[in-house]
Amino acid sequence: MDKILEVQHVWKYYGSLLANEDVSLYISQGEIVGLLGPNGAGKTTLVKQIYGELTPNRGKIVVLSKKPTDRKIKKLMGVIPQEVRPYLDLTVWDNVYYMGRIKGMDKRTIVEKGEELLRKLDLYDKRNTYAMDLSGGMRRKLLIAMALINDPKFVILDEPTTGLDPEARREVWDILLKFKKEQKSMLLTTHYLDEAERLSDRIYFINRKILMEGSPADIKKKFADWYEIIDYESGKIMKIRGEDELKKTIATLNGKFEVRLPSLEEVYLEVFKNAS
Repeated sequence: MDKILEVQHVWKYYGSLLANEDVSLYISQGEIVGLLGPNGAGKTTLVKQIYGELTPNRGKIVVLSKKPTDRKIKKLMGVIPQEVRPYLDLTVWDNVYYMGRIKGMDKRTIVEKGEELLRKLDLYDKRNTYAMDLSGGMRRKLLIAMALINDPKFVILDEPTTGLDPEARREVWDILLKFKKEQKSMLLTTHYLDEAERLSDRIYFINRKILMEGSPADIKKKFADWYEIIDYESGKIMKIRGEDELKKTIATLNGKFEVRLPSLEEVYLEVFKNAS
């Protein structure tokens, strides 16, 4: 599978402060990759280097076989930075249209692609509404439309659902999964562990350096030295170590019960507790 992004042994300093330490990661075509870590872990610094706002002190970043600062590559990327909002005094359509023009698209293509995107994102009926009059969820959808207007091959989403209510977050998830089916490759940073588990093919835990990498299932398996059994008949919750003991316990149960591995949130807390 083609690699859309390769980060190779990247180091980044702010003066004497080390923000990224020997970071290596990759994203293949059609993947959503989650980047997880606490505040101050270097996520946004790394993301800014990937879309070319910052330059590594050491190491190499390759996006679609070229440097992130290459003007042609910038036209093949879509970016939703962490702290950004649409132009509030422009309509939905004008935000999308002018972003297309900024990215060098011709007017006819913008109209065709823009109308298609607004319909997919359920924004078409709002196309003449000023961005200032949209809900938080609608503004996030508009930012996604602005990031995708140039039909990018690689999309960077830095905390895309921060501040949204649960329903709006789910709507954004559905949108991103639809675009994944179209083979869009995405890098996602988030503090929501359920979001990372739902969307990501693979996850990197980062705290200045990469601490762990793998699919959500693989990461949980690495910590699967215990199982949790919820016995709905008695209301008891039991932690069992080892498969043999698990089988013995299950054999004693009557009625409904649930067996689960540690959640991704529990793994996250364990990893970063040990790293601190």
